[in-house]
Formats: sequence, structure tokens, C-alpha cells
Amino acid sequence: MAEISLGQQDAGGTRSARPGDLVRIHLEETPASGFRWQVEEFDQNVLEPAGDRFLPPPGVERGGRGRRELRFSVVGAGRGRVRLTLRRPWQGVEAAARRYETTIEAAPGS
Repeated sequence: MAEISLGQQDAGGTRSARPGDLVRIHLEETPASGFRWQVEEFDQNVLEPAGDRFLPPPGVERGGRGRRELRFSVVGAGRGRVRLTLRRPWQGVEAAARRYETTIEAAPGS
């Protein structure tokens, strides 16, 4: 199993993977503003959500800027797109402050 780490610089790109790999997407977020990264779309034939957590900077407990880590397990071969939006949970997708999209190209396992 390989771990694939993606960030803002990888938006719009395609990464290679294999079933069993773990994809970690790290994006900047300030939860106190009410805006949080939300999963809007992913290909269930290729990816499965594997967790979501906020990582504050060292020494900061609450209220500050940090990173949201969204994890996906690669569960099948194929081309799977992930779409995320930075928005307030009570507002619709059209109110998103930012968007993130990446594609995972999963080759058949060995």
C-alpha cells in the first residue's frame, strides 16, 4: 500500500494509484469562519472515503487556520474524480468560496 499526498498545487491534475493505496488531500481551512471543505463528488467504483480531520498548526488549539485532511482508499481500478468545495455546511454548493478537483487513475492491482 502506498500513500499519495495531494495539496492545492495538485488541483486539476491526475495521479496514478493502485487498489489498496491511500490518497490524502490536504487543504488550508479556517473552521472558525464557518467554511469547511466538503466532499461533493467521488467515483465509488474507484474510491471510498477513509476519514476526515482538521490539523491545527503546532501550538494552536482553537480558532486558527490549519489544514483539512480528507482521506480516500483506492478500492478499484479505473479513473476516479474527486470534487471538493470550501463552503459553509448550511449553504449550497453554489455558495462555495473555493473548489478543488483531482483525478485518480487506478491501475489494476498486482
